[in-house]
Amino acid sequence: MKRIATMMIMAAVLAWGSALMGAEEPKKDETIKEEVKKEEPKKEESAVPDWVKNIKFKGDFRFRYQYQNYEDAVKDDTLERNRLRYRARIGLEAKVNDWAKIHFGVASGSYESKITADQLAGDSDVKASLGQDLRSTNQTFDDFFSHKPLWIDYAYAEFTPWSWLTLTGGKMKNPFHTTSELIWDGDITPEGAALQFKYAVMDELSLLANAGIFILDEVKALDDPMMAVLQIGAALKVSDFDATATLSYYDPMNLMNAEANTGEGSKMRDYVSQGYYWKNIAAALDASYTIEKKYQIGLLGEVTANLYGLNKEALGAKADDNLAFFVGLKGGTKALANLGDFQSSISYRQLGISSWIPFLIDADPLDGNVNAEGIKFDIKAGLYKNFSVAATLNYFWTLDKAFNKDKTNKDLILQLDLNYKF
Repeated sequence: MKRIATMMIMAAVLAWGSALMGAEEPKKDETIKEEVKKEEPKKEESAVPDWVKNIKFKGDFRFRYQYQNYEDAVKDDTLERNRLRYRARIGLEAKVNDWAKIHFGVASGSYESKITADQLAGDSDVKASLGQDLRSTNQTFDDFFSHKPLWIDYAYAEFTPWSWLTLTGGKMKNPFHTTSELIWDGDITPEGAALQFKYAVMDELSLLANAGIFILDEVKALDDPMMAVLQIGAALKVSDFDATATLSYYDPMNLMNAEANTGEGSKMRDYVSQGYYWKNIAAALDASYTIEKKYQIGLLGEVTANLYGLNKEALGAKADDNLAFFVGLKGGTKALANLGDFQSSISYRQLGISSWIPFLIDADPLDGNVNAEGIKFDIKAGLYKNFSVAATLNYFWTLDKAFNKDKTNKDLILQLDLNYKF
């Protein structure tokens, strides 16, 4: 009996010890797993540089139906055209440190690939006619499902050593204050270097000063065609009233040195050979009043005059037609992000035949030519967050028919858009 009791006690001790050891094992495993879980995120975080976390992406897509009715009185012909087009853009902003950013963006765009019988007569003419349309990121549906081009839209570095000073270099978005596309088409991204100064002298008033030097063409043996720009102005904010006014000076240089075998270069040399040249002063005003912190009404204005002593012997009366101006009204919500938001504007403009460089102006009215006047009306409406629709009507005609073989051309363009931003 004594032997049996001893065996039972030993069995009980072994069972208790086994249970105790079995209970400790899971505790050790759970502790190890918890430590591993804590370590894994730390390893992942340390593997990603801080500057990568500071990259921001943005973009937009637009689907457009466009109707155009162009009455060419000189050729006694009418062009009636229906087109489906799209625009796709994507960009990134990388914050390198507290004072430096890198911007890079690509966009769709069109190019001229169709060759006419007249162009076939000479290789140089064909070469000059082909290339990207620098004033458009639209791509028309055509060419039997062919692959479409994607262009570098902008690529530049931005340095802000102080809050009131920004230095920019590269292919950049327009660094100057404008209120319309009178002298800068919205798709133009100039190449060069720029400086932007904005200093608040008081809470309600800031002083502005912008400057830039831009390369228009690169020539091996001659001085490069380029443009220098200087702009000064002020920004005022008093309660719900905002206004920005600027005065600018534009000085294109060495235009006759442009390469003759490129599209824009050949056009520029042709203008200069006829006696055209430009040194412009421009003024712009954007004033708005906010109602109930959501709605806004405003006045827009812009004017430019060519101060250069044009060759009157070559140009005649065209030399005196050197003024261009724009005036417009706008209204609607401050933002266009959600259902119920809307924005609308109506404007009138004139462009004298020697008022400004043709390759920089709005590309739509009268095929982007000077010696034009007309009206533009547009309305945009938000449907959902970052999704909107828009309708735009351009109606333009010849400003002075004396410079157009005593004929008046007319151009009506209707654009219906679906827009999505992300």
